[in-house]
Amino acid sequence: MKKKNFLIGSVLLLILLPIWAQKSEPLRVIHSDKLYLTKVQDEQVMRLEGKVHFFYGKTEFHSDRATIFNLQKIARLDGNVKVNNDSLTLFADSLTYYRIPDELNAGGKIYIEENQKGSAFRWFRSNYAIYNQKYNQITVWENVSAYDKEENVSIFCGYAFWDRNEGYAYMIEKPRIITAQEDTLYVNADKMEYFEKERKLVATFNVQAQTRDYRTVSDFLLYFLKEDKAVFTGMPEFHSDYAKAEAGEFYLYFKERKLNRAELVDSCRVEFSEEAMGPKFNWVVADYIEIGFEENQIRSFNAERAVQYRYIRQKTDKNDYFDNTATGDYLEVQFTPENKLDYMKMNMNIKGIYKFQNKS
Repeated sequence: MKKKNFLIGSVLLLILLPIWAQKSEPLRVIHSDKLYLTKVQDEQVMRLEGKVHFFYGKTEFHSDRATIFNLQKIARLDGNVKVNNDSLTLFADSLTYYRIPDELNAGGKIYIEENQKGSAFRWFRSNYAIYNQKYNQITVWENVSAYDKEENVSIFCGYAFWDRNEGYAYMIEKPRIITAQEDTLYVNADKMEYFEKERKLVATFNVQAQTRDYRTVSDFLLYFLKEDKAVFTGMPEFHSDYAKAEAGEFYLYFKERKLNRAELVDSCRVEFSEEAMGPKFNWVVADYIEIGFEENQIRSFNAERAVQYRYIRQKTDKNDYFDNTATGDYLEVQFTPENKLDYMKMNMNIKGIYKFQNKS
């Protein structure tokens, strides 16, 4: 196998490159400290070294070194790789560009910026990435992290796929989302999907949404970012220091990413205590329960249809002990900012029992 190596100066570079490019896809070398042309059988190979800068088609490349295979239409870049197109910038340690099918295959400390109006609005980090420019699809894996500036959300997972044309993404391998608000919300699941046009997040299996004050678990989650509304289905449960809730479905409504209101639908049960981490002897059961929150703490709830409740008031210096159970059609409960019961009122078809006991 014969090889011919030529070190070409800047004058010869300007002369030979147009001739070399006529037989290949559009290639424009803007700068390289050194350039070598090698012919291996019928393959013309160009090797660039030092401050490499070239265009291959409409894609712009920078690197320390590059090798371009004319017949195979492949470019291999190494060292401080940077790639630009109209709306995306990619940085990597190494990269292989396949002119057909217009695909970038990158490895090592990858950083990808999606640009809009001259500034980055979303970025990705990973160890490996594939960017198919023809279909505008990004696949990243191993130590994946991402940030969306508009949604103010950080994402972590082991593998992610992003279809930029369709506005669809999915994440697997322990995906986790963190909202960068004053009261940080963490969401974990087996799989997450994001629909950009609807601004909708779908999380499936082993779903857990948690802040410093509460935790919600379920099989499925639909989170509508535009409405700031979350729907939990599949045996959802709500846990806090003062309450536990179960229902067929949860509808959580947020205001500035803080929990403001919740609706429990079908087979609802709320257990609560007036002391943090205390035993939750008090409970309410109903077909529908609406819960009001302030600073992520329950301040009220209204129960409707087939309502049952039990409330035990412990003996204090000011109050006697009693145990009250009742049924009815509607129940309204209010709590003080200290999480103490303020009042409880039941309406329509009421049946109840009070049990008093002197525990002195």
